[in-house]
Amino acid sequence: MSTTASTLGEELARIGLTVPTDRLEALLTDRVTAVAEQMRITERTARRYFDHDALRTLARELALSIKEEAPGADLLTLPRTIAMPLPTLGATIAALIEVAALTGTNRGPDQPTTAMALISTLGVLTRDHDGDLPTVWVPEPLLMRAVRLIENTANLVHQGCPLPPDVAENVRPHLQKALRDDAARLRALIPDTGRRTGSGLWAVPDDPR
Repeated sequence: MSTTASTLGEELARIGLTVPTDRLEALLTDRVTAVAEQMRITERTARRYFDHDALRTLARELALSIKEEAPGADLLTLPRTIAMPLPTLGATIAALIEVAALTGTNRGPDQPTTAMALISTLGVLTRDHDGDLPTVWVPEPLLMRAVRLIENTANLVHQGCPLPPDVAENVRPHLQKALRDDAARLRALIPDTGRRTGSGLWAVPDDPR
């Protein structure tokens, strides 16, 4: 299962997605169990159905599930369509720093790298801002990615994940609330439309074969 998860991780990386190996192993375990039950075969036999082509298909399926985040796209090249107020920008950077610290303790190196990349992108967008503050124009997929990371981290805190050594345990409920509030503040900026058609912006990248 570990080898299969690594192969799936490689397929995801080819289309610009990074997912911790432990999560991929859990996902594949669930999929194998489902196939075994549906086909009334053993899980060992079911694993044979997860060959390279099946994993490539699964990778694209996962990408489609978060297509609003424009997986694989360079955020700096996307249209900057949402005005982010400076207080929200500051709160988002602070929240992403917490994400990097907490997920570094609990989930390995992948999530902190993603969080820090978003912080860097926000910094570049602020530097390149052409217009009067107090707002900075940002691409919508950036907000979608940040919301997912921050909400996932709030869930980790709620589930009792270890906190960084310099954070007292009695801070846990306040940290969880702060993260959820930051995610809600970002969600409020995202327009509630009939979801995008025509632009191709949120399309999953072409199969890289």
